[in-house]
Amino acid sequence: MAKKAVPFVVIEGLDGAGTTTQSVALAERLRREGWEVSTSCEPSEGPIGTLIRQMLTGRVVVPDAKGGRPVGRETLALLFAADRLDHIEAQVEPALAAGCVAISDRYYHSSLVYQGDIDGEERVDYGWVRELNARARVPDVTIFLEASVEVCMSRLSGRGGQRELYETREKLGRLERRYDEVMTMLAAEGQPIVRLDASLDREALAEAVWGVVEGVLPG
Repeated sequence: MAKKAVPFVVIEGLDGAGTTTQSVALAERLRREGWEVSTSCEPSEGPIGTLIRQMLTGRVVVPDAKGGRPVGRETLALLFAADRLDHIEAQVEPALAAGCVAISDRYYHSSLVYQGDIDGEERVDYGWVRELNARARVPDVTIFLEASVEVCMSRLSGRGGQRELYETREKLGRLERRYDEVMTMLAAEGQPIVRLDASLDREALAEAVWGVVEGVLPG
């Protein structure tokens, strides 16, 4: 019987749901348990991901007669898909090949949600975004941190710093509904998705995340 491979784990959720906090906590727990771990995020820290982050905070704009405008929806979707394939090739696949548990803070699920709802009225075609990401590796488990808009806004308010494109109450409300739709569709297709209540305190949620990941680790 073939030995079970180390897993590729994705943690997903709205801005403020705790994806970064729980990714860090999971990596720390795995290391304490003796596992080698590789952590990454999307947008990645590679060249395309860095450009995307600058676009999301308004540091990079498209020049026009008025001095600059945000990048278009379709262009942003293409950039996310390109960054994702680079992320997999440069970070995730090498880590798994080396026997490391690979953890990603966000993945293609975010594109299917966020790229489909940037301004709340016009959406990039869902089927097209899926096609752009068709070559992306399916995670061994995706942990979806479900949190209400109120919880997310409270956490974002306490975070400080510059807000990104999507961090408003109105947009988070639409995205909350989109996440439910997308995760339901992907789960119905057989993708391994586990929903957890992100309103739990940090320690309790970390234990719940560990319980999920422990079940997909090699015996």
